[in-house]
Amino acid sequence: MLTKNRMHILLVDDHALFRAGLRLLLASLRPEVRFLEAASIEAALAQARDHEDVRVCLLDLDLKQDQGLPAIGRIKQCAPNAAVVIVSAADDPVTVRACIEAGAMSYITKSSPPDVLTLALRRVLDGEVFLPRSVQTEGGGAVAPVRTLTRRQQDVLAGLNRGLSTKLIARELAIS
Repeated sequence: MLTKNRMHILLVDDHALFRAGLRLLLASLRPEVRFLEAASIEAALAQARDHEDVRVCLLDLDLKQDQGLPAIGRIKQCAPNAAVVIVSAADDPVTVRACIEAGAMSYITKSSPPDVLTLALRRVLDGEVFLPRSVQTEGGGAVAPVRTLTRRQQDVLAGLNRGLSTKLIARELAIS
């Protein structure tokens, strides 16, 4: 059952210790958040189907039995309002670009220093995009800089993500 102000964050990583660390850090940033955990893609999909209020999914790309990249779309199907954020050891621009193109909202490297990880998670929880500094420039064919979307832009994108036409989105948001 949904309640106001309650939000679930789905942590998908096959290392329980890493999930616990993320949970502690996120709880210190947002005490009202509730956590769901999964060590596999199938378990993550089940959690997403069972909890309509999943707003953020922190997904490791390299799980023991699964690969996270193909799962981004599957998670978005089960939890259309969830922002999928990759948290991975991989930090090459090609992988980051592939994840963003597959539908991930942000990308955080596991090698980030604690202050950068904290900043990244804060931004993600505020609905902002976070990408590693190494891929924020256009040099080397990396991902171009990303600006934060306004709340209204996020609402429009959420409608598009749900498959609504622009006419229905405009009607739903009372805009022309």
